[in-house]
Amino acid sequence: MSSTGDLFEMIDRSGAGFLEKIDDLKLGNANSLLSSYIYEKMDKYDITPRDIVTKTNISQSHVYQIISGKRGAGRDKLIELALALGLDLDETQLLLTLGQSGTLYPKVRRDAAIICCIKEHMDLYETNECLKKINENEL
Repeated sequence: MSSTGDLFEMIDRSGAGFLEKIDDLKLGNANSLLSSYIYEKMDKYDITPRDIVTKTNISQSHVYQIISGKRGAGRDKLIELALALGLDLDETQLLLTLGQSGTLYPKVRRDAAIICCIKEHMDLYETNECLKKINENEL
């Protein structure tokens, strides 16, 4: 598979001609890339789907559908997944990108608080308490 940089270079060189070769590149769809990334992180951090269900407010069936790539997830659910997986900020930003949700932006008050919680390795409960304390919507 081509690297992101290689793909950008191909798009720059080929322009609209890139679209004629897009099927040959075997690029994944968003849900399959998200699913692969979640499995990779579950393996890296030794987290099971059951652990994710326990550590989030996401139903068991929804967790399994997200993990398997059968269903996408909204931004807050992806942040919950990131917290359950113990992802760092860079990993969380990539998870949000793969989930086609906006990345966390520190100029947005709620996002800044969530960034701080991720950097402090807070879990979902602690993050929601932090958000509640500053009068922001919980995850």
